[in-house]
Amino acid sequence: MLQFVSQILPASGAVSTSCQISPNGEYVAISSNTNILLYEISTSKLIHLTTTHVQGINCICWSPDSKCVASGSEDFSIEITHIFYGKIHRLMGHTAPVISVCYNNKGSILCSSSVDESIKEWHVLSGTALKTMSAHSDPVVSIDIPESDSSILSSGSYDGLIRIFDTESGHCLKTLTYDKDWIAEDGVVPISMVKFSKNGKFLLVKSLDNVVKLWDYTRGTVVRTFLWPNQETKTKLKYNCGLELMYPKDSDPLVISGDDFGDMCIWNAYSKTLLQKINDKHRNSPVISISAKDSMLVTLSINGECNMFRWSS
Repeated sequence: MLQFVSQILPASGAVSTSCQISPNGEYVAISSNTNILLYEISTSKLIHLTTTHVQGINCICWSPDSKCVASGSEDFSIEITHIFYGKIHRLMGHTAPVISVCYNNKGSILCSSSVDESIKEWHVLSGTALKTMSAHSDPVVSIDIPESDSSILSSGSYDGLIRIFDTESGHCLKTLTYDKDWIAEDGVVPISMVKFSKNGKFLLVKSLDNVVKLWDYTRGTVVRTFLWPNQETKTKLKYNCGLELMYPKDSDPLVISGDDFGDMCIWNAYSKTLLQKINDKHRNSPVISISAKDSMLVTLSINGECNMFRWSS
């Protein structure tokens, strides 16, 4: 079960949209308006990283070496900030707010997606744009690259499509749309989050009806569907709430999903069994971001409250 450990940050007036545990497990990065807070786990010390964003940060991600944080903003820009030396690059090219950013496993390429319906690849060392992938007709709200294979990238959009791209050529390799449950009475259900499994063979997808599906994307089939308790009717979420795959050392992999009301559900990824529902930690504020590293989990609600949990079997 997930056990509450501590509150990293209390609820505040700051707009917070993303929290990410560093790959080395030493820090938690938390977006706060136009800046980034670094929480050092061993000392509980808070470090403030200042950016030059002029509007709020929508998304952050760590470089694989845990030395830099990339941030995407409402001001259409992306910044790469070194945790000790400050700003390295300001990347301009999107024509609308940037909603998702992710590195490849070598840290040499940064990808970004935007309300402008495009995905861009950036060369991290030079700060130059390498290519633009345009294959959606609505905002691209989530992208991910598997840890084990930097040759592919997944994207999820409000147009209801999930696409798999070749990162080298920029070509779309596959489109996942052919699930009978994906059609709503008023059209397709917008995708809100995509997340590759650790081995890169499966794709976890969340949509704004609060349903989570695990896809075998090479076959184009859904292999697991994770439903919230008593979810007989279609739920329409307002926010792109958090989704995560957790890999505790002493347990099967876990699927963790948050909602607009401050609740979280935890399922066994293999059996689909609902293991736990947590509804008393985020005070009716949307759980906007979830990040896991081994048995540690960090959750963030849009009101700025950030909590740490540990999994114990």
